[in-house]
Amino acid sequence: MASSMSSRMRDGVDRNAPAYWDARFAEDGFAYGTEPNDFLRLVADRLPGGDALCLCEGEGRNATFLAQRGMRTTAMDFSAVALRKAEGLAAQRGLRLQILCCDLAGFDPGVGRWDVITMIFGQPDPLLRRALYARLAACLRPGGALVLETKVEEDAGSDSRYPGSPVLCAELLGLDFAIARDSTRVLREGRYHDGEQRTAQILAFRPGYP
Repeated sequence: MASSMSSRMRDGVDRNAPAYWDARFAEDGFAYGTEPNDFLRLVADRLPGGDALCLCEGEGRNATFLAQRGMRTTAMDFSAVALRKAEGLAAQRGLRLQILCCDLAGFDPGVGRWDVITMIFGQPDPLLRRALYARLAACLRPGGALVLETKVEEDAGSDSRYPGSPVLCAELLGLDFAIARDSTRVLREGRYHDGEQRTAQILAFRPGYP
């Protein structure tokens, strides 16, 4: 637990607290841009249609992208400031999102409810991550897809917030993996994701047919 706490506490600031993210998202413009994550865009044609849940969605760039593709999309985050911007972004594009403001720790994603779940740079503490990831397959409908990209730190294990794809795949029970890889790439996603970063990318499906 100490390692988990130290990984998110720097200079006395808790980066898992809504207040930290409210302050970031209250800045002018969009912290991570308005365009979808590159990996989500890359795999979009492989995703089923229907109901999408975007976990730790922030200001709505990925949820809006899925809504543009005709999905009924729910944007979930614990920052009310971010979600207001997500609603505004969708409205600018003539779209509507379902907004859900809550913490991952108290969130019930249901059973067999979603056709697509995304988690793009959502990096919860390890205990919460393992509990959530063990449930995600059951939250998807048969044939449903999970799209995940997250920061990776070298040699990070399961007690880190930033492990690589082998650790994450072991935690994502009940899914078939179409893509599971670690790589170093250049991010161009607003002012806070601008530069070289090592990430894990996962595309996985719940077995079965929709």
